[in-house]
Amino acid sequence: MMRDSEEEVYKLYIEYARREGFGITKKSTRLGDDRKLKYYTLACARGGKRICTSKNSFNPRLSTKVNCSAKINVIVGNDGRFTISSVNLEHNHALNLQKGRFQKCNKKIDAYVKRRLELNDQAGISLSKNFHSLAVESGGYENLAYTEKDYRSYIAKARQFRLDVGDAVALGKYFSRMQQRNLKFFHLIDMDEEGRLRNVFWADARSIVAYEAFGDVISFDTTYLTNKYDMPFAPFVAVNHHGQTVLFGCGLLSKEDTETYVWLFKTWLECMSGKAPKAIITNQCMAIQGAVRLVFPNSHHRLCLWHIMKKVPEKLGGLNEYKAIKKILKRITYEAVDTQEFEDTYLKMMADFNIEKNEWLNSLFKIRDRWAPVYVKGIFWVGMSTTQRSESVNAFFDGYVGPTTSLKQFVEQYDNALKSKIEKENKADFASFNSCFPLITDCYFEKQLQEAYTNEIFKLFQDELRGMIYCNLTLTGSHEAVCSFQVSDILKGKEGAFRKQVVYNVHTNEEEFDIKCSCWLFEFKGIICRHICKVLIEKNVKDIPSMYILPRWRKDIKRIHTYILNCYDDPQTNEEKLRYNKLCSHFTKAAELGAESNDKYIFLMKYVDEAIEKLIDNIICKEKLTPTLSEATSVPYQKFLSPLKVRSKGRPPSKRKKSKVEEIIIKNKKKVLISSLVYFFDELVFLEYNITSMLFLVETTNKGRCINSTIYTR
Repeated sequence: MMRDSEEEVYKLYIEYARREGFGITKKSTRLGDDRKLKYYTLACARGGKRICTSKNSFNPRLSTKVNCSAKINVIVGNDGRFTISSVNLEHNHALNLQKGRFQKCNKKIDAYVKRRLELNDQAGISLSKNFHSLAVESGGYENLAYTEKDYRSYIAKARQFRLDVGDAVALGKYFSRMQQRNLKFFHLIDMDEEGRLRNVFWADARSIVAYEAFGDVISFDTTYLTNKYDMPFAPFVAVNHHGQTVLFGCGLLSKEDTETYVWLFKTWLECMSGKAPKAIITNQCMAIQGAVRLVFPNSHHRLCLWHIMKKVPEKLGGLNEYKAIKKILKRITYEAVDTQEFEDTYLKMMADFNIEKNEWLNSLFKIRDRWAPVYVKGIFWVGMSTTQRSESVNAFFDGYVGPTTSLKQFVEQYDNALKSKIEKENKADFASFNSCFPLITDCYFEKQLQEAYTNEIFKLFQDELRGMIYCNLTLTGSHEAVCSFQVSDILKGKEGAFRKQVVYNVHTNEEEFDIKCSCWLFEFKGIICRHICKVLIEKNVKDIPSMYILPRWRKDIKRIHTYILNCYDDPQTNEEKLRYNKLCSHFTKAAELGAESNDKYIFLMKYVDEAIEKLIDNIICKEKLTPTLSEATSVPYQKFLSPLKVRSKGRPPSKRKKSKVEEIIIKNKKKVLISSLVYFFDELVFLEYNITSMLFLVETTNKGRCINSTIYTR
């Protein structure tokens, strides 16, 4: 295959790479004696070996290099044409067509977009809204050739919006339109006797299906007030396989009483096909607690630890021994190893400081099994102990809600926020699919979990492997297949300071493939702890049983919700919008060139004015000079095959100028031919050769010079 320019070769290979689902990079460039390009390689972006650039090799960075050999080699001829000399299409890694737009080589921002972002930034519009407006204009994130920068400023103060006249009617129409696009879109509006809007709940189709995969633990919080009527924003939040926040619907409430929360929980449960979560974490609101008992009686209910500890200065600040009590209370809460230690120390604290009658401390002690970590760590909470997930969602929505935002606009902004969440999950899927953290040990099960877990979860597991440095193992008992170990560990405080040494008990049963640790990290977070890892290494275990690799953390599972299009996206492509964007991009380039001088400006304005007049009068050329936009973009897919050997145009092969490689090959062939001829010639002159040598020896001997060395002549 031959092309006239380097750009044509690049476009050819980048289009093939985009359709196959991998990225490319340029390497192995070689220049000639005249310092002009003679040879280069376009290879898969995952080619080459990983080079560690981290100063701390024990805490490596992500790497995409897997030594992939897929590439094409390009030779630049003396005539300036580019020839693809060889092709390797085999990859040693899986390809991902859907996430190809995240490849570095596919990201490009044209001049029009750059100019628009600069003007909006000068006008005080945030970059996040600039990006979202471009995504809406192009028809979705998947149509953009670039991604959003990972930064956004959050507004701390809660924003209020105004409920305009007729806003509830517009909201109902908006929900109906969303449901027409996707029948699984769920919404419910609660009205009072006078027909006034009271409560609202909605959930999109993707969130409903995602609940099947990540709906085991739910966080619910209503501390985010959204308007002057004090309508709390009530999101149902969970954690996906990347540790990211995911929404399962949300509501706007008029009251914060048990009846309202019961309505919301029942509506949400109906939306999720009646499947209650295994665990739910809320704040200490009594109305919410009452509603949870009524609607989710079989779900584990935990109170937010952060909200409880936040009340310590308010409830105990007036005591004489406040600082000492606060220090002991924190130590009991965060460092207690078992329930007996927690209860004994808690009661002793109240007795020593004579605060047995403190109502707040007594109320906390009665419900200690619903907030103290030592009581709830045996239940799977996805690692959550607070409602911080809900609060992070609140802060996220702050970037989309202003003081004049109406109720209908708030729901539309929820659309934009949801799209951003989906985009972040897609980017994390791509990162886990296309890269991985290097191994830090020689343990085989680390390799096993590297291939199974997403990058974020595998990073947490590697933190446990690093923690094994502080662990010491002792065998305490063994009976047939059952073994007991004691693992001493060192708890670390702030800034790496050591606090105390703790001993954990690990029990294993090889017949039942069962292993338990008294730290309960696996039961709490779903990740094997450092103490179990220490035992596995001691027992030379290679494969971790599948029961200890939770499906919710795996990256090699195709989840149904990823196949569902966001119901807010318009499924029909607006060709007029595509034509408009294409024209704007070209006009921007023309404007940049026309503004360079007055002559260029007059020339461009003349032809633009003539074109506008013809367009207004509907005078256009009927000849089809170029293909339409749809024809230009819809190129049929062709498999990229190795090039055939063809005769090139121009100078005949016998007279064309050879490359250095060809000259070396021809020279070697000549040497082989000459060597063969010389061999036969040597055989013919062998006798003459010997006679000449002997005569030479006799002559030199007669002269008194003795020669004992072998003479080499031809």
